[in-house]
Amino acid sequence: MSKFLQVAVLAGSSMLSASSLTFGQERTKVPQMKRELPTRSMNLDALRRTEYDVLIIGGGAVGAGCALDAATRGLKTALVEADDFGSGTSSKSSKLLHGGLRDLDQAISKLDLAAFRRVRTCLKERSNIANLAPHLNQPVPIMLPIHHWWQLPSYWIKLHIYHLMAPSSTRGFQFIRTPEALDIFPMMRRDIYGAFVFYEGQHDDARMCLAVILTAARYGADVCNHMKVTVLLRNKEQQIVGAKAVDQLTGKSYKIRAKVVINATGPASDSICRLEDANAEPHCTPTWASHIVLPPFYCPEEVGLFDPNTRSGSAIYFLPWLGHTLMGTSDELRESSEGPQPTEMEVQYLLEGIKSYINPNFDVRRCDVLAVWGGYKPLPAETNELRYSLLKNHLISLGPGNMISIVGGTWSSFRVIAEKAIDVAINSGGLNPMRINSITATSCKLDGADGWSPNMFIRLVQDFGLERDVAKHLTDTYGSNACKVAVCANPSGSSWPITGKRLHSEFPYIEAEVRQGVKDYACTLVDMVARRLRVAFLNVHVAEDILPKVANVMAQELNWSRKQKSRQILDAQKFLHTQMGQSPTLDPAQINIPIKLDVQQVHKYASHFKVLDDQESGYVSINQCCAAMKSFGVKEVPVDLMHNVLRDIDCHSQGKVNLYEFLLLMSAIVHGDTAYLRYAKLRLDQRLSTITNRKRKMVPVERSGGGL
Repeated sequence: MSKFLQVAVLAGSSMLSASSLTFGQERTKVPQMKRELPTRSMNLDALRRTEYDVLIIGGGAVGAGCALDAATRGLKTALVEADDFGSGTSSKSSKLLHGGLRDLDQAISKLDLAAFRRVRTCLKERSNIANLAPHLNQPVPIMLPIHHWWQLPSYWIKLHIYHLMAPSSTRGFQFIRTPEALDIFPMMRRDIYGAFVFYEGQHDDARMCLAVILTAARYGADVCNHMKVTVLLRNKEQQIVGAKAVDQLTGKSYKIRAKVVINATGPASDSICRLEDANAEPHCTPTWASHIVLPPFYCPEEVGLFDPNTRSGSAIYFLPWLGHTLMGTSDELRESSEGPQPTEMEVQYLLEGIKSYINPNFDVRRCDVLAVWGGYKPLPAETNELRYSLLKNHLISLGPGNMISIVGGTWSSFRVIAEKAIDVAINSGGLNPMRINSITATSCKLDGADGWSPNMFIRLVQDFGLERDVAKHLTDTYGSNACKVAVCANPSGSSWPITGKRLHSEFPYIEAEVRQGVKDYACTLVDMVARRLRVAFLNVHVAEDILPKVANVMAQELNWSRKQKSRQILDAQKFLHTQMGQSPTLDPAQINIPIKLDVQQVHKYASHFKVLDDQESGYVSINQCCAAMKSFGVKEVPVDLMHNVLRDIDCHSQGKVNLYEFLLLMSAIVHGDTAYLRYAKLRLDQRLSTITNRKRKMVPVERSGGGL
């Protein structure tokens, strides 16, 4: 009991210290946006001729937040990003604006005051961010399974403290018994005692990052993607006074001068620091988190699941996201030199994690994985500076050349970190802003937020004749700017819908969004399918299918030649294969079943596969396989047997097989080697279990920076 009294005292002091951070903050009326969105070429011209107060390197969440904070204070602001806005970690998050339930657990068990502060800050910031962009943020109910009766009081106390620390408008939590929990989440195992349901925030991270960038640009910031900083500029005193950046699209160099330079490049922050000081100590410890996207039947449409204490010691979550199921686990330590490619072993590890929660009567198959992606999260290195910081999840440091470097932070804390960084910039650079204090927490809204309402999509259906799901998608993505997109939509050519040509029948994306995406600084096909339209993150096969159609529209808007368009399609295909999990890196010797066919048989079936694959896609449909079996002498295809064989083969795509899987299928069905296949699959499962259950370098909660 005394421990909980201590917890109450710590929580109270945490709330007091957090509230004191904003005490006396001015509630200045936000200024009107200065201009319509400038084009990229206009921004490039401005970069060459303007001397800025602040130059921000990095267009992720924190960099975008710095640009918005500086621009709304009236500072001359520039931002450059080496790739696309939000192309790094900021578009590869869990999509949750979480308050830090694992941090609260750490705070209570270790009496950690910094963890309490993180929880309090994240809960408050979650409310601030929802106010910034209500059209991009919504609460999502999360189910927290209770495995044993004695966990019930502990979780109730933690959730009660969690709710008390949140702003008063936050929804509460409730306990539901096992039958009700299984009604809500029917795929879950039956061996639970019950579950709590609480609420977190959810958003589309890439769209949120872009919205912050576009709003900063309308407030006067000059922003430019695909601009890589190669050299830092110095004055006579060797202080940093700008940067030389190279346009990755044209190869042209630009010297950008500024009184203060901010390094907000996330996992790449150490490389920029070394441009300032070649002997700089590493400030960043990269951690990796993988995610897989599954069909919607893995998770209820409106409710997610989160378990902070699995058998392996990591957290696991299933979340509904854009009509699909997003699944992930805790961060692990991984060197950034390994690249941003997910591996097949990580996919298998996540699938094994699913099997611990899904009803054993349901087959968890590799072919259900629609996309795989991951990102590096920049945790600050353990130093005395971090140890004595208030939140211990980020660092804002001043280098020997007076460059400000930011390491750490999450989507739940990006705004407050940006505010602190601009405060440091004003003080260190002697800047004279029109407003001393930040207004992004109190008075500012992102472009598209004003005038938006949850039922705004009805207006689009009635006025423009759009389908309901398309209209809902447009208003939830563009807010009040959805009408501008709808106005540009092409006629459908049918009686209903009247306008809005879909890019793919399964997704609500329309051609008009491609033209809007170009206006919103999409310069490459990857920019479009990955971050303006989220299709690459949802289904890589659909993304590849629509590449030619999207490329045609972009070619018209950007005046691409045939050669440029072909190059863009090839680059996008490579991106889908390497970074979105279409062809994750694997070791065939570890995860493949040996094919029990002689050389002549392999040659025979491989030749037949080539004939069937007349589109040269690398796949043939199951229906084509059935027809092939009949041509090989199988009178009637045994459907149930084929179902079991397909399950054992564990195909990488739904409804189709590649050459290797085709050979296994022919071996089992035509030659009757199902017993061998079953034995081989059993041995393979044992091998995979050994590999995926290896000791992973998990990131401790106190080092996770407030993450899941």
